[in-house]
Amino acid sequence: MARFTGKVAIVTGGAGGIGETVATRLAHEGAKVAVVDINQEAVEAAAERIGDAAIAVTADVSTEEGVSAYVAATLEAFGRIDLFFNNAGIEGKVAPILEADPRDLDRVLAINVRGVYLGLQQVLRQMVEQGDGGAIVNTASVAGLRGQPGLAPYVASKHAVMGLTKSVAAEVGAMGIRVMTVNPGPISTGMMDRIEKGVAGDGDQAAAHEQFTALTPMGRYGTMDEVASYVCFLLSDEASYISSGPNVVDGGLTAT
Repeated sequence: MARFTGKVAIVTGGAGGIGETVATRLAHEGAKVAVVDINQEAVEAAAERIGDAAIAVTADVSTEEGVSAYVAATLEAFGRIDLFFNNAGIEGKVAPILEADPRDLDRVLAINVRGVYLGLQQVLRQMVEQGDGGAIVNTASVAGLRGQPGLAPYVASKHAVMGLTKSVAAEVGAMGIRVMTVNPGPISTGMMDRIEKGVAGDGDQAAAHEQFTALTPMGRYGTMDEVASYVCFLLSDEASYISSGPNVVDGGLTAT
């Protein structure tokens, strides 16, 4: 397949996990990709694994300067922006609100909400200037649709991503720009591994894994490839009448 030949994409949080998997898919299907992450060594290694179609950009997505830097680097290398996987995010510490540190809330919101907002704002300015549309997928979560004990900051941030996406999709739809969420359920990633450890505390992580697995009618975690397939579909012209969200990939979790 070559659905993205001639397209230029930005992927934040691209140094590993779902971000790198999506960036790899986009490149293999013809796109030029700016892979963005705050970890310079990791993002350079990811871009090298992806190949000649990718550049590595080190940036803090929670700052205007960081977002300006990755937009400018993309334009310098490739001249335009057609696709944006606005994916960078953190889970924060797993803790009940009575024991949580408010500074963790600030950190989660800075990356997961401010980072998504700034990315939308600056990438959309470029897409509007180009005048020929575009597609954006913001990473939300099933945590943007339901609660999860011990993860209040993360859940709040993903509800905010849902609200941002719905509002912005309504603003720019008439310009031919689609803005969507992807809402994964439990996926086999480093983030999910950390959440399991946080939920288990001093207990058995395997029990926490089984607890999350039991939530899904399909009885298993999803894979990064399964999420990437959906994200790339949403970014493609095959999804030309899809905008906003939710767009769940969750093994049926939200059906229960």
